[in-house]
Amino acid sequence: MVSQSPEVIAVPDGLPILTGMERDERTAAHPDDHAPPSGAEESCGADGANGHLPLPTLTLSAGAPVLCWPIRRYRACQPCEACQDVVVQERRIELVLNGAVLLAMLTLPRDLEALALGFLSSEGLLRDGAPRPQIRFDETAGRLHCTGSFDDEAVESIHRRWTLGTGCGGGGTFRDADRLARCRPVQSDFTVSVAQLTALGRRFQQRGELYRATGGVHACAIASVREILHFAEDVGRHNALDKVIGMALPRGLDFSRYVLLTTGRLSAEIVGKAIAQGVAVLASSSAPTALAVQWAKHFALTLVGFLRGGRLNVYTAYQRVVPSNE
Repeated sequence: MVSQSPEVIAVPDGLPILTGMERDERTAAHPDDHAPPSGAEESCGADGANGHLPLPTLTLSAGAPVLCWPIRRYRACQPCEACQDVVVQERRIELVLNGAVLLAMLTLPRDLEALALGFLSSEGLLRDGAPRPQIRFDETAGRLHCTGSFDDEAVESIHRRWTLGTGCGGGGTFRDADRLARCRPVQSDFTVSVAQLTALGRRFQQRGELYRATGGVHACAIASVREILHFAEDVGRHNALDKVIGMALPRGLDFSRYVLLTTGRLSAEIVGKAIAQGVAVLASSSAPTALAVQWAKHFALTLVGFLRGGRLNVYTAYQRVVPSNE
């Protein structure tokens, strides 16, 4: 028997929430950085007790786009338990260019102006040399209004050339091989040591507030060799990447001197967005795909996969990742 379900409630601003999943289950994608202490392996004793770590109490920042949902939790050697889990909230947002709806996307409803600017830039929709567009979010209508000068050919053909991506949140890309050919190979003498990369990877994972609370988002960051400058989370890895690009563009950052970090798979559409910005180093805790590796090699982008704990794999442009003693 289980107790009656609590009502679905929004998370109170800044209050601790007891999650409905184990900490080690939430962070299973990063086992090297979240391993349980020695001797904490799960086992069932005669009294029914087990070796599960205590449920974490997580504190979310004010206005976090999550809600608590009543669940029935089952664990080995334990009776069914009624509790609340924290789930992330997405929202359908329409992108409107000069009054005309271009497309709609499912996204985490925060950093939306940065999302719009990053998307327009990474997909080549901004006219060369034109001022940055004015971007305004209409909360009631769920629309991102962008006013400015856009590439008419790119806008006109975006639906014809749109490639449905491999990720969540409706992600995809307008940049196919023909459009990508307009980009230039990365020319940068930027380097980062193995120790610096692994340290950035640890800091990056520690920043993932919503991931730790829900397990339901991706993250992306732009970092120097010493610190993370911009960080964003989203239900889609494409959106998270566009958000940090949109955060960095107003600062005039030279992407060829920074590291772009992501939690998701390094697929061709993610690599294509990085190439469009002239990124020197793109790193993820996950794996690359074959087309992504081929594109990265052609455009001299340093592609780093499996950045977990104290290890990593460099797939292309190896010269930018140097041993820690150099």
